[in-house]
Amino acid sequence: MSQQESVLAAPRPASPDDAPPRPQRPEPSLTEQAAAALRRLILLNLLGPGEVLNEPDLVARLGVSRTPVREALKLLAGEGLVTLRRNRAALVTPLDPADLVPLFELEVALESFCAGLAAERITAAELDRLARIQDALEAAHDDRDAYTRLNRQAHRLIVTAARSPAIAEAHGRAFPRLERARNFALAADGRVAESLAEHRAILDALRAREGDRARAVMQAHVARTQALMVARLTEGPVR
Repeated sequence: MSQQESVLAAPRPASPDDAPPRPQRPEPSLTEQAAAALRRLILLNLLGPGEVLNEPDLVARLGVSRTPVREALKLLAGEGLVTLRRNRAALVTPLDPADLVPLFELEVALESFCAGLAAERITAAELDRLARIQDALEAAHDDRDAYTRLNRQAHRLIVTAARSPAIAEAHGRAFPRLERARNFALAADGRVAESLAEHRAILDALRAREGDRARAVMQAHVARTQALMVARLTEGPVR
Protein backbone atom coordinates (compact mmCIF):
# COMPACT_ATOMS: atom_id res chain seq x y z
CA MET A 1 0.00 0.00 0.00
CA SER A 2 1.41 3.42 -0.95
CA GLN A 3 1.81 6.20 1.56
CA GLN A 4 -1.10 8.06 -0.06
CA GLU A 5 -3.31 4.96 0.11
CA SER A 6 -2.29 4.45 3.76
CA VAL A 7 -3.33 7.98 4.64
CA LEU A 8 -6.62 7.59 2.84
CA ALA A 9 -7.31 4.30 4.61
CA ALA A 10 -6.51 5.61 8.09
CA PRO A 11 -9.51 6.47 10.24
CA ARG A 12 -10.34 10.15 10.21
CA PRO A 13 -10.06 11.91 13.60
CA ALA A 14 -13.43 12.31 15.25
CA SER A 15 -15.06 15.66 14.68
CA PRO A 16 -17.73 17.32 16.83
CA ASP A 17 -19.91 17.10 13.74
CA ASP A 18 -19.64 13.29 13.89
CA ALA A 19 -21.23 13.09 17.33
CA PRO A 20 -24.80 11.80 17.33
CA PRO A 21 -27.29 14.60 17.75
CA ARG A 22 -28.45 15.14 21.29
CA PRO A 23 -32.03 14.09 21.78
CA GLN A 24 -34.12 17.17 22.19
CA ARG A 25 -36.20 17.40 25.33
CA PRO A 26 -39.84 17.27 24.32
CA GLU A 27 -41.86 20.39 24.88
CA PRO A 28 -43.96 20.14 28.05
CA SER A 29 -47.58 19.35 27.41
CA LEU A 30 -50.30 21.88 28.16
CA THR A 31 -51.14 19.87 31.27
CA GLU A 32 -47.51 20.02 32.46
CA GLN A 33 -47.33 23.74 31.74
CA ALA A 34 -50.56 24.36 33.62
CA ALA A 35 -49.38 22.21 36.54
CA ALA A 36 -46.04 24.05 36.73
CA ALA A 37 -47.74 27.46 36.72
CA LEU A 38 -50.31 26.40 39.30
CA ARG A 39 -47.67 24.74 41.49
CA ARG A 40 -45.67 27.98 41.56
CA LEU A 41 -48.75 30.00 42.56
CA ILE A 42 -49.48 27.59 45.40
CA LEU A 43 -45.89 27.25 46.67
CA LEU A 44 -45.52 31.03 46.75
CA ASN A 45 -48.94 31.32 48.46
CA LEU A 46 -50.24 33.52 45.66
CA LEU A 47 -53.09 31.04 45.93
CA GLY A 48 -53.45 30.68 49.67
CA PRO A 49 -54.21 27.64 51.83
CA GLY A 50 -57.88 26.70 51.57
CA GLU A 51 -58.52 28.94 48.55
CA VAL A 52 -61.16 27.62 46.15
CA LEU A 53 -59.80 26.78 42.69
CA ASN A 54 -62.54 27.81 40.31
CA GLU A 55 -61.93 26.21 36.91
CA PRO A 56 -63.12 29.14 34.72
CA ASP A 57 -60.86 31.49 36.70
CA LEU A 58 -57.90 29.14 36.29
CA VAL A 59 -58.57 28.81 32.55
CA ALA A 60 -58.36 32.58 32.20
CA ARG A 61 -55.38 32.93 34.53
CA LEU A 62 -53.29 30.13 33.00
CA GLY A 63 -54.33 30.65 29.39
CA VAL A 64 -55.26 27.04 28.66
CA SER A 65 -58.49 25.15 28.17
CA ARG A 66 -60.42 23.29 30.86
CA THR A 67 -59.00 19.85 30.10
CA PRO A 68 -55.34 20.72 30.90
CA VAL A 69 -56.53 22.58 34.01
CA ARG A 70 -58.46 19.55 35.25
CA GLU A 71 -55.51 17.23 34.59
CA ALA A 72 -53.14 19.68 36.29
CA LEU A 73 -55.37 19.72 39.37
CA LYS A 74 -55.19 15.91 39.49
CA LEU A 75 -51.38 16.02 39.26
CA LEU A 76 -51.13 18.54 42.09
CA ALA A 77 -53.60 16.55 44.17
CA GLY A 78 -51.11 13.69 43.94
CA GLU A 79 -48.45 16.06 45.32
CA GLY A 80 -50.66 17.07 48.24
CA LEU A 81 -50.99 20.66 47.06
CA VAL A 82 -54.61 20.45 45.89
CA THR A 83 -57.64 18.81 47.49
CA LEU A 84 -60.21 17.45 45.04
CA ARG A 85 -63.86 17.41 46.14
CA ARG A 86 -66.75 15.48 44.59
CA ASN A 87 -69.17 17.77 42.73
CA ARG A 88 -67.43 20.83 44.15
CA ALA A 89 -64.50 22.98 43.10
CA ALA A 90 -61.06 21.85 44.18
CA LEU A 91 -59.19 23.91 46.74
CA VAL A 92 -55.62 24.58 47.77
CA THR A 93 -54.80 22.05 50.45
CA PRO A 94 -54.78 23.81 53.84
CA LEU A 95 -51.57 23.95 55.86
CA ASP A 96 -51.92 21.92 59.05
CA PRO A 97 -49.53 22.77 61.89
CA ALA A 98 -50.01 19.28 63.32
CA ASP A 99 -48.41 17.86 60.17
CA LEU A 100 -45.82 20.58 59.67
CA VAL A 101 -44.38 21.12 63.14
CA PRO A 102 -42.73 17.67 63.28
CA LEU A 103 -41.13 18.38 59.88
CA PHE A 104 -39.84 21.74 61.11
CA GLU A 105 -38.45 20.02 64.19
CA LEU A 106 -36.61 17.64 61.88
CA GLU A 107 -35.30 20.57 59.84
CA VAL A 108 -34.10 22.34 63.00
CA ALA A 109 -32.19 19.23 64.04
CA LEU A 110 -30.67 18.54 60.63
CA GLU A 111 -29.77 22.07 59.58
CA SER A 112 -28.39 23.23 62.92
CA PHE A 113 -26.21 20.12 63.13
CA CYS A 114 -25.06 20.66 59.54
CA ALA A 115 -24.23 24.30 60.23
CA GLY A 116 -21.99 23.21 63.10
CA LEU A 117 -20.21 20.70 60.88
CA ALA A 118 -20.00 23.13 57.97
CA ALA A 119 -18.14 25.64 60.14
CA GLU A 120 -15.32 23.09 60.22
CA ARG A 121 -15.65 21.61 56.73
CA ILE A 122 -16.88 24.30 54.34
CA THR A 123 -14.35 25.22 51.65
CA ALA A 124 -13.24 28.70 50.71
CA ALA A 125 -14.99 28.30 47.34
CA GLU A 126 -18.24 27.35 49.09
CA LEU A 127 -17.97 30.33 51.42
CA ASP A 128 -17.51 32.59 48.40
CA ARG A 129 -20.57 31.06 46.75
CA LEU A 130 -22.63 31.44 49.93
CA ALA A 131 -21.57 35.10 50.11
CA ARG A 132 -22.71 35.62 46.52
CA ILE A 133 -26.05 34.00 47.32
CA GLN A 134 -26.37 36.32 50.32
CA ASP A 135 -25.76 39.35 48.09
CA ALA A 136 -28.39 38.08 45.67
CA LEU A 137 -30.82 37.52 48.56
CA GLU A 138 -30.35 41.11 49.68
CA ALA A 139 -31.05 42.31 46.13
CA ALA A 140 -34.13 40.07 45.84
CA HIS A 141 -35.75 41.52 48.97
CA ASP A 142 -38.99 42.34 47.13
CA ASP A 143 -38.97 39.45 44.64
CA ARG A 144 -40.59 36.52 46.44
CA ASP A 145 -39.95 34.07 43.59
CA ALA A 146 -36.20 34.84 43.44
CA TYR A 147 -35.90 35.03 47.23
CA THR A 148 -37.45 31.58 47.62
CA ARG A 149 -35.10 30.05 45.05
CA LEU A 150 -32.00 31.67 46.57
CA ASN A 151 -33.02 30.77 50.10
CA ARG A 152 -33.33 27.14 49.00
CA GLN A 153 -29.83 27.29 47.49
CA ALA A 154 -28.31 28.77 50.65
CA HIS A 155 -29.76 26.13 52.95
CA ARG A 156 -28.82 23.32 50.61
CA LEU A 157 -25.25 24.60 50.25
CA ILE A 158 -24.77 24.60 54.03
CA VAL A 159 -26.10 21.05 54.27
CA THR A 160 -23.79 19.96 51.46
CA ALA A 161 -20.81 21.67 53.12
CA ALA A 162 -21.32 19.48 56.20
CA ARG A 163 -20.00 16.57 54.12
CA SER A 164 -22.53 14.09 55.49
CA PRO A 165 -24.29 12.28 52.59
CA ALA A 166 -26.76 10.53 54.89
CA ILE A 167 -27.94 13.81 56.42
CA ALA A 168 -28.06 15.45 52.98
CA GLU A 169 -30.30 12.64 51.73
CA ALA A 170 -32.70 12.97 54.68
CA HIS A 171 -32.76 16.75 54.25
CA GLY A 172 -33.47 16.41 50.53
CA ARG A 173 -36.60 14.40 51.31
CA ALA A 174 -37.93 16.71 54.03
CA PHE A 175 -37.05 20.19 52.77
CA PRO A 176 -39.37 20.36 49.71
CA ARG A 177 -42.38 19.41 51.84
CA LEU A 178 -41.84 22.56 53.92
CA GLU A 179 -41.41 25.05 51.09
CA ARG A 180 -45.02 26.27 51.05
CA ALA A 181 -45.11 26.63 54.86
CA ARG A 182 -41.78 28.47 54.81
CA ASN A 183 -43.07 30.90 52.19
CA PHE A 184 -46.25 31.35 54.21
CA ALA A 185 -44.17 32.41 57.22
CA LEU A 186 -42.04 34.65 55.02
CA ALA A 187 -45.11 36.73 54.19
CA ALA A 188 -45.39 37.89 57.81
CA ASP A 189 -44.69 41.60 58.28
CA GLY A 190 -40.97 42.26 58.55
CA ARG A 191 -39.98 38.61 58.15
CA VAL A 192 -37.88 39.09 54.99
CA ALA A 193 -35.64 41.68 56.67
CA GLU A 194 -35.44 39.50 59.77
CA SER A 195 -34.57 36.44 57.67
CA LEU A 196 -31.84 38.35 55.83
CA ALA A 197 -30.24 39.33 59.14
CA GLU A 198 -30.35 35.71 60.30
CA HIS A 199 -28.70 34.56 57.08
CA ARG A 200 -25.97 37.16 57.54
CA ALA A 201 -25.35 35.88 61.07
CA ILE A 202 -25.05 32.31 59.79
CA LEU A 203 -22.57 33.37 57.11
CA ASP A 204 -20.51 35.31 59.66
CA ALA A 205 -20.35 32.29 61.97
CA LEU A 206 -19.27 30.02 59.13
CA ARG A 207 -16.58 32.47 58.03
CA ALA A 208 -15.28 32.61 61.61
CA ARG A 209 -15.30 28.79 61.78
CA GLU A 210 -17.33 28.96 64.98
CA GLY A 211 -19.34 25.75 65.02
CA ASP A 212 -21.32 26.39 68.21
CA ARG A 213 -22.41 29.83 67.02
CA ALA A 214 -23.30 28.56 63.54
CA ARG A 215 -25.38 25.80 65.11
CA ALA A 216 -27.18 28.21 67.44
CA VAL A 217 -28.03 30.85 64.83
CA MET A 218 -29.29 28.25 62.36
CA GLN A 219 -31.44 26.65 65.07
CA ALA A 220 -32.93 30.04 65.94
CA HIS A 221 -33.48 30.84 62.24
CA VAL A 222 -35.50 27.70 61.46
CA ALA A 223 -37.35 27.77 64.80
CA ARG A 224 -38.42 31.36 64.11
CA THR A 225 -39.86 30.32 60.75
CA GLN A 226 -41.78 27.53 62.45
CA ALA A 227 -43.17 29.88 65.11
CA LEU A 228 -44.33 32.40 62.51
CA MET A 229 -45.96 29.69 60.41
CA VAL A 230 -47.92 28.37 63.41
CA ALA A 231 -48.88 31.88 64.54
CA ARG A 232 -50.15 32.89 61.09
CA LEU A 233 -52.20 29.71 60.79
CA THR A 234 -53.71 30.00 64.26
CA GLU A 235 -53.85 33.82 64.30
CA GLY A 236 -52.11 33.94 67.64
CA PRO A 237 -49.30 36.19 68.85
CA VAL A 238 -45.68 35.24 68.23
CA ARG A 239 -43.35 35.35 71.18
